[in-house]
Amino acid sequence: MKPTFRECFDTHAPGLLRYLRRLTGSRSDAEELLQDTFLKLHLQVEAGIELENVRAWLFRVATNAARDRERERRVRLRESGEAPASNVVDFEARLTRQHLTREALRRLTPRMRRVLLLWAEGFSYREIASVAGIEPGYVGVLVQRARATFKKAFEHGESGDRTGRTRDGLL
Repeated sequence: MKPTFRECFDTHAPGLLRYLRRLTGSRSDAEELLQDTFLKLHLQVEAGIELENVRAWLFRVATNAARDRERERRVRLRESGEAPASNVVDFEARLTRQHLTREALRRLTPRMRRVLLLWAEGFSYREIASVAGIEPGYVGVLVQRARATFKKAFEHGESGDRTGRTRDGLL
């Protein structure tokens, strides 16, 4: 039996929202992207289009939407002549483990961040390749590089815990 839209939402929305929050660094952006993604799924269902792997489709659509939104934001900033918001973090005022994780993710290239977050969500290498649009044979290499880069960035943060492990289990 084919799952209903509601079942798909209940099953996949929490993980997708978590992924989008990490990818964008913003809860409100993540929620908007989640809504847009599930609206597209609803339109697919209403049109009678069956999706082979709903989870991979949702993450691919959400990843592309996040990428498009970031590209549009950069174009608007460039056209307005405004400087992009500073990524400098006031560690003395707000040093938390969660913030260090976000900062370490931010230091990854967008492609490495996507691959690492998809891997952390439990996607197979084949699914990651499909969602991220990269060669399947390169996924393992990219995951390992992303993990090493993340770990190095995390450990360079001013944290009392130098294990490199995060609550989210990325390492």
